[in-house]
Parts: sequence; C-alpha cells; structure tokens
Amino acid sequence: MRVLPFINVLRRSLRRAASSSALPLLVGIALAISAPVASAASEGVTYDACPTCSPRDMVWSEGEFDKVYLSANTATANLQPQRLPVDLVSRGLLALKIERNGSAVALFDDDSATTLARGLAAALAKATAQQDVLFFVVSQGNSGLLGAKLGNSGRAFLDKDGLNIVMGETHVDFVGRYRATRLPRTFRFASRSAASAVVLAADGMRHPRSDWAVLPVAAGTVLAPALPAPLMAAPATRDDRYYAAQEERLKSLKRLRTQDLITEQEYQAKRADILKEW
Repeated sequence: MRVLPFINVLRRSLRRAASSSALPLLVGIALAISAPVASAASEGVTYDACPTCSPRDMVWSEGEFDKVYLSANTATANLQPQRLPVDLVSRGLLALKIERNGSAVALFDDDSATTLARGLAAALAKATAQQDVLFFVVSQGNSGLLGAKLGNSGRAFLDKDGLNIVMGETHVDFVGRYRATRLPRTFRFASRSAASAVVLAADGMRHPRSDWAVLPVAAGTVLAPALPAPLMAAPATRDDRYYAAQEERLKSLKRLRTQDLITEQEYQAKRADILKEW
C-alpha cells in the first residue's frame, strides 16, 4: 500500500512531538488519515497492556485489546475454581460506578460489561485458590463523534462474600496515541495491599477499600465447582526467543518497581514467578 511510507513519516513526527503542545492536533490527523491503514497493517497484532505477564498466564482474549490473565496470590486462599453465570456477572459489573468531578458515572457500558463477564467467568473456572485474575478491557466513551475507547484494568477473585473487583485504572484514553505511535501503555492492575486512585461507587455492595467493591454474585445462586483441569500441556520450546522474552519481562517488572507502581512484595513475588519459568 503506497500510503504506508507517509504513515511512517507521520508516526516519526508524532514521536518527536510527544512532549509538545502540537500532539493533540497530530493525533487527530493521524486518526483521521491513518486509522484504516494502521488497522490493516496491524491486523492480527494484539495490544499488550501487561508486559510483565507471561503469554502462558493469559487464559482469555477477545479482539485487539481485551485480555484476562491468572496471577499468583500469596495473600489468602480464594474460593476457586468456580463457574459463574455470565449474565449474573455482567449485571454486577453494570452496577459499578466511579467518582468523577463530584458525580458518579458508569464504569462499564453494556458491551464492555458483557465482554469482561465472559472473560472473568472463563478465568475463574480455571483459577486455583492461590491465583487472582488480572483483566484489561476497553469500554466506550461518549465524547467525540464516535466515542473514544477507554482502557480499564484491575484484579478479581472469589471469596465467601462474592466476586471481588479491585480497579487499578479506569477510563484511560489511550487508543489514539497507540494508533499513532504503536507504543503500548503499561497499565496498573491493582493491588490487594495498596489502594489505587480509583474511587468506586456501587449501591448495596461491600467496599473493603475505595478502589475495591464486592459483587454479591453468590446471593440467590449456587456456585458450581469447575470441572477438573486437563493435564498441563508440555512447556514451550525454550529457544533464544523464549529467553529474550523472559529478559524483557524482568526489565519491565524492574521499571514498574523503580517507578513505584508496584510494591516491593509484589515485585519480589512476580520476579520469583518469572525465574521459576527460566
């Protein structure tokens, strides 16, 4: 496609302008001119919002952005694996709101709530008592002509009170910059030990913390134990690409700790997980 060289020049200009006031205008131009081309050029490529997560940790994926991972949890034993009805989880997610400028706005729209419910249901049916679920899903904003795709990241797990949802970041407008530069943004996936800046609001739900709500999915329904997991597949071939990917995961993890985006305990636990796979 002959327009690709122009798009590449435009992207280089965007990188040079990343710290200037001209960036919003350039992003708009990039979206208007290059969106169809960028979409075609990146077909089959998915967004990596969690560079420290191993591909083997991903248990569900849909489209370019939406992904769900399993992550080791040493805090307490969860009531997993369990099978949850997707429609029940979706209704609970739709009840979640976030505080913005003194008012409460819906965290998820209908589509993103249903999408995330499918991912959570699939992951919780596979998760062990020592695993949390990390999720990244895009929701639809209502600004602009078509509405922006907004990134939402967090953590989920089941206990005696219901489905715990801990939000790391919400309604992040990231797609425009990503389409223009192809540089992914690393998202925070929430922590059990430290609160994020997110303030959740949901009537009738327990709130262990400002960024943490418990969906009473167990109320009026029986949680059916998941079927036994099949035997684990043989580990992937450990060639040069495998070790290079592990090295990048360690570097990304170190950057998150240096920027104080994760705690020392979380850093050491995830580092140990990566080294176990070495």
